[in-house]
Amino acid sequence: MKGVYTLIILWKANGHLEMPSLGCFDLQKGYYAYTGSAMGDGATSLGKRIVRHLKKRKTRHWHIDFLLANKNATITALVAAQSSVNIECRVNSTIKNMGGATLPIPGFGASDCRQKCKSHLVYFDEENTQEKIFNAYTSLFGQDSVLNVTVCKRT
Repeated sequence: MKGVYTLIILWKANGHLEMPSLGCFDLQKGYYAYTGSAMGDGATSLGKRIVRHLKKRKTRHWHIDFLLANKNATITALVAAQSSVNIECRVNSTIKNMGGATLPIPGFGASDCRQKCKSHLVYFDEENTQEKIFNAYTSLFGQDSVLNVTVCKRT
């Protein structure tokens, strides 16, 4: 299955994040939304990509891997939808334009972005982030096409 997804990440305390390709950043406590896509088959399918993100131990390839490896980061939920067309940037733009959203790390997750997005990581200081993102997805895909999951435990 191919599609787009948004990880909702709780950053538990104000803290420092270092990424070799982007530099060092101080992140505020709160909720972060990372939007990505999985347009392949097998190991690069939507399901496999999400499972990879949920694993705590993995080789760090992408910006999101460095964020998720930090002790302050916990995936609390994810929202996803099946799509045969890559609309990652459209979903990211919809989320970015929601009230209270800011872009904490320029270039995060957007190094291969064809739409020239400034970042695919968005910060919210509110707890209702999952509901807001679910509503953004349903406005784009329709309620029956959206997967909304609360994550309890990562392996």
